[in-house]
Amino acid sequence: MRLIDRYIVQQVSESYVLGVGAFTSILLLTHLFSLARLASEVPVPIQSNLALFLLRVPYFATYSLPFATLFAVLMAFGRLSDSNEITAMRTSGWSLGRVAAPVVVTGLAVTVLALAMGEWVVPHAEVRYRTLLNEIVRRPSPEIQYQVQFRELIGGVDSVFYAHELNSLTGTMRRVTIVQFEEQRPVRLIEAEVARYSPFGWILTRGRLYLLSAGGVATDFEEWRIALSRTPRQLIAARRDPFEMTIAELRQQISKLRAAGESVARFAVSLHAKVALPASSVIFALLAVPLGLRPLRAGKSIGFGLTVLVLVTYYFLLSVTITLGERGQIPPFLAAWSPNLLVAAAGAYLLWRAV
Repeated sequence: MRLIDRYIVQQVSESYVLGVGAFTSILLLTHLFSLARLASEVPVPIQSNLALFLLRVPYFATYSLPFATLFAVLMAFGRLSDSNEITAMRTSGWSLGRVAAPVVVTGLAVTVLALAMGEWVVPHAEVRYRTLLNEIVRRPSPEIQYQVQFRELIGGVDSVFYAHELNSLTGTMRRVTIVQFEEQRPVRLIEAEVARYSPFGWILTRGRLYLLSAGGVATDFEEWRIALSRTPRQLIAARRDPFEMTIAELRQQISKLRAAGESVARFAVSLHAKVALPASSVIFALLAVPLGLRPLRAGKSIGFGLTVLVLVTYYFLLSVTITLGERGQIPPFLAAWSPNLLVAAAGAYLLWRAV
């Protein structure tokens, strides 16, 4: 890396720490209000409140990283422009694209950091946060789900499962009802008091089988093994929030849901968003270069305000496209990546105009 590249990166770094701290603090402040409201309704020990606060830091930090990239590049290029250093670089033969190169590389580094946090830190912190919160408000453990319903192909037969309770700790389902269809018509109804997981499938105990195609003939049984391949934890995972899952878990969940004929829109959108949000750091760095060339005489206040304006617009678009994607109205890729593509197009256009 040349000396001038290191100088530009240094200028960006000076504002980057400030940006991460500022935006993370703003996001945590809203969370602090939620914790205060919780403490007013439920007695919460101070250490539990502190743990809830700290466990949310990784989640909000991953959002702050792209914010800080935009802010830091805006501030750095505003300073370099005001002191005519950008003009000196271009006069010496450096194109604006070449001047922006170390900034884009910095954006890539931030993207890798955000991806790593989203993959290895955030899911574990969010699971612990949810578990602690459930303990405080005395909700059922996240390892126990009620009113569980899903679909699965059993021996090529479309089967709809309903269980009053699914407990991944004991590997059991209680009060299980299974309706099997052939040519979209119900042909069998199976009821069981308990279903217990084994490496060879699920074993139904103390149940009854109704042959609907034969006029509702009923047969009682003590045990009945069904070839349901999903484990208790995989069934619980279907009820977890996508941001509590890694990319590998999301891919696995999507495959399972597709095999069972269930909708995958929400998880597919989240899978693309897992990459699109960190990648926005590069996009924001590209956009900030031409915006930062405008003299920021008011200093940090104008840079911060412009950052907030861009981010509000970006996340408004993101919320709209993700909602449409989860409803299945647009493809998951476009749902997660459309705001990035629009911001990238705007940044490329402004950069071309500034050349």
